[in-house]
Amino acid sequence: MQSSTMRVFILLVLAAWLTGCGGSEEEARTSESARNTADEPADPAPVEKEDVEPLTVSMDAGVTLRDDLRLGVTGTTNLPADSRLLVIIEREASGARWHERTRVNNGQFRAGPMGFGSGVPDGDYRVRVQLSEASIQPPGVRQRIGDKGEALKGQLVRQAPHGLGHIAVYTRAFSVGDEIRHRNERRDEVRYPQG
Repeated sequence: MQSSTMRVFILLVLAAWLTGCGGSEEEARTSESARNTADEPADPAPVEKEDVEPLTVSMDAGVTLRDDLRLGVTGTTNLPADSRLLVIIEREASGARWHERTRVNNGQFRAGPMGFGSGVPDGDYRVRVQLSEASIQPPGVRQRIGDKGEALKGQLVRQAPHGLGHIAVYTRAFSVGDEIRHRNERRDEVRYPQG
């Protein structure tokens, strides 16, 4: 008998405690909403996105056969300073590729040396210089080109893979052959493409 009385007492205390702590769900939401509203300004100002002035991208790149018979790439562009670029050289016959990441500095960029340790074999090549997606560019560059590269304009602008906005891509073909190697041995600067 004493244990059943104890159980009833515990149940009554528990019920009283739950009733005192409880309230309707609506009261709880209203209370939570009031707390959240107190932390916020009464009339938040709308965030205005600045219009980004269009940037018609220009880029030019040349390839130099170095003394060690590997390739160096130099170029000019009107992209903002510190823009991140990917430079790729690909041999068309074999698909061999060399790449290097670089940045724009005072309207110029350079990459290399690229090629095998013993130099590049004769053949046809392609150089590709690509502006990386805006999402991985430094804040100053993103501010100029837009969060998704939307300010980029011109013939070099392409849709980035995977829906990441716009990028700029420059490509040019060139060849390496015996005549070029002989000119290089005389220490003449050999720059591609020629003509």
